[in-house]
Amino acid sequence: MPLSDRIRKLAQKFASPHEAHVSGSSRVGSEETECAVQPASKTRMALGEAWSASDPRTVMGERVGANSYKVNTELLDARLATTPIPTNTWWQNLIVECGDQPIVMGPYMVKSLNESVVVCAPTEMHSNTFVASAWHDDWRMDMAGSTRRVVAYDCVSVTVRYEGSTLATVPLVKGAVFATIVLDTQIVVRLSTIHAIIGVDAGDAPGSTIVQLNNGSTWLIWCESNVVLRQCGMSGLESPIPMQGAVRLALVATPSAIPALLSASTAIPIGGDVSINATNDSAEFAIAWKVRGPGSLLMCAQPHHQHALESAEWMDDVGSYWSSKGTLRVALGTKWQWSESIEPIGFAGHAEPSAEHTEKLRELVAIDARALPTDLHALPPDPYFFGKALARAARIALIADEVDDSHSRDMAVQRVTEWFEPWLNGTNSNPLVYDTEWFGLVSTAGLCDAHADFGQGRYNDHHFHYGYFVYAAAVLAKLHPEWAARHRDALDVFARDYCNLNYNDTAFPLLRCFDIYDSNSWAAGLFAFADSRNQESTSEAINAYYAAYLYALATHRPQIAHIVRAVLQLEARTSRTYWHINDICNVYPHEYSCDKAVVGILWSSKADYATFFGNNPEFIYGIQFLPFTPATALLVKRTWIEKIWAP
Repeated sequence: MPLSDRIRKLAQKFASPHEAHVSGSSRVGSEETECAVQPASKTRMALGEAWSASDPRTVMGERVGANSYKVNTELLDARLATTPIPTNTWWQNLIVECGDQPIVMGPYMVKSLNESVVVCAPTEMHSNTFVASAWHDDWRMDMAGSTRRVVAYDCVSVTVRYEGSTLATVPLVKGAVFATIVLDTQIVVRLSTIHAIIGVDAGDAPGSTIVQLNNGSTWLIWCESNVVLRQCGMSGLESPIPMQGAVRLALVATPSAIPALLSASTAIPIGGDVSINATNDSAEFAIAWKVRGPGSLLMCAQPHHQHALESAEWMDDVGSYWSSKGTLRVALGTKWQWSESIEPIGFAGHAEPSAEHTEKLRELVAIDARALPTDLHALPPDPYFFGKALARAARIALIADEVDDSHSRDMAVQRVTEWFEPWLNGTNSNPLVYDTEWFGLVSTAGLCDAHADFGQGRYNDHHFHYGYFVYAAAVLAKLHPEWAARHRDALDVFARDYCNLNYNDTAFPLLRCFDIYDSNSWAAGLFAFADSRNQESTSEAINAYYAAYLYALATHRPQIAHIVRAVLQLEARTSRTYWHINDICNVYPHEYSCDKAVVGILWSSKADYATFFGNNPEFIYGIQFLPFTPATALLVKRTWIEKIWAP
């Protein structure tokens, strides 16, 4: 088919509005103009039943306190601060410290600042040790005299409101092909770029401007009010008259994309509803994108989406976009669906040990059980290393049970309960407290010290830390169910902190660390980073959801178990996609991937061959493998090991 005919066919396809889920309207200059997202909405995800509904303030007794790091209501709407606040979300940079570091939407990185919005289509930087997104101020929209704050969010979007001289709403949606600013009052639009503008042309659709920059990029800028922008100086654009409504910016990946982008410019994504339905064998994930305005929706999909999206209509003629996590493809439509096959997993591994190995295990587990200290002062005082010790003791008890060594099993179970109880009743040296400021479980040391316990009080690594506690709770629920039943509400608090599945829970945020769009967890908490969010240890993230799954099984909550198992399977697949090189695929350039098999730290906009505690290869590989449990089989595949270590 000739290119001109294909472009015409694309334009006709995009011009049809019947696929759009219209959830709002905007008539410029009329009283019917509607805000893109209502303020102070809370996250919506259709998941399942809750863990215990007990108030953690009651469960924790007197161990309640307010974090010394306060919620900044200049950055976050005060109404949102009365309900559980995200602490590890992809847009965390907007509400921590000065709120001036970028967030990563997909093809774009965005800074939402007082008096301006800055949009960047990052370009690639890489070496043998990193793949990074180079930031540049591609477009800065002037919002003079206005301040911003986050007013709404859901699982795949966040909405920023500007108030002051300019009233505007900025819906920031993961994967959006356009960056969008909706002006709620009439102003003269002023855009500036760090580059030189070498060409400005009116597009074929009303309100469209095609801009060429001296870095070789081309942008489509569409104004809902049908105003065409004009060049102002070497690096500026402005509207000839005051205007209102949406201003949308899209990088043009290929010249053939322009008709499709123009036809899709009226469909503005403003958020999304997420659902997970799971059984023993499979899990179904869905994102229903919310759209304001007619037309068909274009969204960018990451490599792990591309492997799984069912019945996706890929718009490859629109081109693709670069990201540090691989090439983004453009998909058409308001509904994304994909399935994950559930690999069978339980407390024990699949392979039955031989009689010889079983006998050797009995010998070793007896030694390990006897070596577990009875002196509580010999145990680490921080939740991370204590949690690892606790989970190790629980693992010893479980292995002893599997090899029919009841004496070692009972000895290890006794140690686990003796060690665990002080952390439940607050008599340990570093008690856990319920933080009423950010709605979570933190250490006493972390409540006032940002760097204590690996930043635990600032919500770093909670799924790593508490995953070990929950693993121990699961083992006790299996081997000592009476003890677990007596402490059920307290044990549930650990699971609720990082693995809450109920958006109606008023004590903890929904899935604190897990990002449904990126489909991996983020470990970084209430700290701002230029590279945005990060996670180091995929294996400890896997352990966290594996532990919650086992705990739900052992406490006879199958609906929770199914949903957590689905999250676990998805986390495992994205870990193998983005942290493992040449496992499911290779998304990284040859210079980085040619002589290594793992990413040490994955950021929202960067891949690092490093760890936070050193650059030794054994550190970088080891942190992606430990702890070794039956869940390791989900992450470390024999075919990958054979491939990467083949002579």
